[in-house]
Amino acid sequence: MSSTFSKLWPPTLTLSDVLERLSVVKGKHVALAVVVYTFYLAVHRLIIWPYLLSPLRHLPGPPTGHLLFGQSRLILKSEPGIPQREWVKEYGPVVRLVGPVGIERLIFTNPEVLQQILVKDWLQYPRPGFLRHILGLVAGYGLLTVTGDEHRQMRRAMNPAFSIPNLMSQTYMYWESIDGLVELLKTEVGSTPEGKVVQIYDWMSKVTLDIICETAFGYKADTLHNPHNELSVAYEKLIALQSGPNIARLILLMVIPGSPRFLASKWAYRHRELFDYLPTFFYGISTLVGSMYKIRRLSKQLLQDKLQEAAHVSDIDAKRDIMSILVRAQKAEKEGRDGYKMTDQAMMDQVLTFLGAGHETTASGLTWTLWLLANDKESQRKLREELRPVMADNPHPDYRTLKDLKWLDCVVMESMRVMPPVPLTVRIAKETGVIDGIVIPKGTMFYIPIRVVNTWKVIWGEDAEEYHPERWLNLPKTYNSMFSLLSFIAGPHACIGKTMAINEMKAVLSGLIVNFEFEPAYEGQKAKPAAAITMKPTDGMPLRVRRV
Repeated sequence: MSSTFSKLWPPTLTLSDVLERLSVVKGKHVALAVVVYTFYLAVHRLIIWPYLLSPLRHLPGPPTGHLLFGQSRLILKSEPGIPQREWVKEYGPVVRLVGPVGIERLIFTNPEVLQQILVKDWLQYPRPGFLRHILGLVAGYGLLTVTGDEHRQMRRAMNPAFSIPNLMSQTYMYWESIDGLVELLKTEVGSTPEGKVVQIYDWMSKVTLDIICETAFGYKADTLHNPHNELSVAYEKLIALQSGPNIARLILLMVIPGSPRFLASKWAYRHRELFDYLPTFFYGISTLVGSMYKIRRLSKQLLQDKLQEAAHVSDIDAKRDIMSILVRAQKAEKEGRDGYKMTDQAMMDQVLTFLGAGHETTASGLTWTLWLLANDKESQRKLREELRPVMADNPHPDYRTLKDLKWLDCVVMESMRVMPPVPLTVRIAKETGVIDGIVIPKGTMFYIPIRVVNTWKVIWGEDAEEYHPERWLNLPKTYNSMFSLLSFIAGPHACIGKTMAINEMKAVLSGLIVNFEFEPAYEGQKAKPAAAITMKPTDGMPLRVRRV
């Protein structure tokens, strides 16, 4: 029956086909034909295709749910990654979802399939347009958004900034900010036995912003001591917008042609208050536009300052920080030399990318690590015992020292596994193809279920969803080094700053754990992760902090 219906009303039906079939090609019937055609498209997208025609309709998965929204409302109001994890438990490693507006989504967890999507055929399965525009709006159209040859060349140009020798030379620069954080927290919590409840995420956001500004751009933001720093305030307002409903609104805006460019325009900034008078759908847009305009302006100033410095510094070609590499790429373009040539706009986008991605995700990772340690006193005690003699010998350990601390490594890797700062990402089928023997129609979306894969019992065992740092001392035989821990993605789009982020987390934790004890702020406290692009705590993560 479905094949017969498909022949009569194929999905490629054009307006002229409909007009011919309905014989309403004259006069007043044209309007009726347009209405009928629009109605048909809606019925086809919402009912006919997903229920009767889709080659994916027989795959296991939850009920299609709401006719218009599918399962998307459940996903947006739930803790990030949890609905997907429950579906994988119930239906297996391949799960089909429908919605919103009839769009089909697939979840795959098998390493072989993830390898095909993220590595082997990565150009066939890019980020969808709405995600690229969201990332481009808030973090620049840099490494996070470009693909193909441009991505390869850009990444090759940026790789030296994240090499081990470069990280080794930068680690000492972390400690000024970390020492400042420790002293401020000592003042904040006092010396009383009960300590004080502190909003952990706010402090982690400030220290990571200070570190990325110093190590990547040579800029002393010092947001720890200057809470009214314009860059810090702009990021605080931007990050505070993260929620399920807000990300849904932003996705809808991004699919409107021209909206990404409009929201980044000077006109939108100058008239941003107008959004506050519009319906609830536009809630937060004025804050988004205002914050991003200020961040772009300040980033442009960082870039200009570096360019002026480069004109008077003879050893700029020897420097390996991010900004110096950007300068060299621009010089190559101006001098007509071979190699990747970076325009002013491309440089600007890289500054935004590393300011945004290099600070917020690390702040979230540190916050979740302290939350997990607060609920695992034994692991926290063991970490303090490992760190004390090291920090007593040298209060500012270098890269190699931090790397060789086994329990510190276990703690960080386990927290990134259980509570990844980015819980999932999305890809789209650019063309019709075959994955795991399944014909995948063009336009099908894929959830890359980072948190699901990280806690998949098939790989990690029955305690996969629990926090046990010791598991990293004896990894399961089923562990796949590339596709069993997806916190940093895999393949050409894997996080270029993975090693830097882990090293920075280790340094900050070292300074904190030897000086403070952490425990939940109150009995029965539960984590409250935001369901958005990144997984940050919606309540700022209050923890009770005591001086050691």
